[in-house]
Amino acid sequence: MQVTCSQCSKAINIPDEKVPKDQAFNLTCPACKTKNRIDQHLKPEEPEEDDAMDTMLMVTDEAFEDEETPPIYEEGDKVALIMSPQNYDALGEALTALGYKLETSKTPEHGAHKLKFFHYHVVVFHERFGCDSLEESSLYKYVLNMPMSTRRKTFIALVGAEFKSTDNMEAFAYSVNQVINEKDMDKLDVILKKGISDNEIFYRIYRETMDVLGKV
Repeated sequence: MQVTCSQCSKAINIPDEKVPKDQAFNLTCPACKTKNRIDQHLKPEEPEEDDAMDTMLMVTDEAFEDEETPPIYEEGDKVALIMSPQNYDALGEALTALGYKLETSKTPEHGAHKLKFFHYHVVVFHERFGCDSLEESSLYKYVLNMPMSTRRKTFIALVGAEFKSTDNMEAFAYSVNQVINEKDMDKLDVILKKGISDNEIFYRIYRETMDVLGKV
């Protein structure tokens, strides 16, 4: 298997017999020493896109039987989807202070269903929300396959026990905008404010550049 370093773009060849089966792993680049998260071998073999999304979003009627009438938002409202039950109070307090209205979901499938039909400005979920590992999460699979036009408008933060909060390279490796260690819940106001602000600045510059190039 061949992988590319996320930092220096060096091509790294890994003998097939050295690749752990059914398990993601970290690989240190021999050139720049960056730790890369390797999970390409876990992805299915290019099923039809619609079929993949439909399979990913299969949910039972019970998942929505207690669903309340969807809230009505006013133009200009910012909405955050929180899927980390053990940290909901801390996350909700920090995001409310930043001006966001809050929603949550019952399961990873429920969360993916919501993301498919509504644009959330901020999405925060725990790596073990409704499952034993991130690799098993249908929500995470949906995030990895979100249309880029939607993805650019959504700030996604991943909470877990081993992450180094605000580590941009680790966030990049997991295809999210920010990683947060669950031990840093007392610093959420600073962590989320900076992460969301940096992301908005980055994409504002990106949009302005694309506009100048006539690609928007």
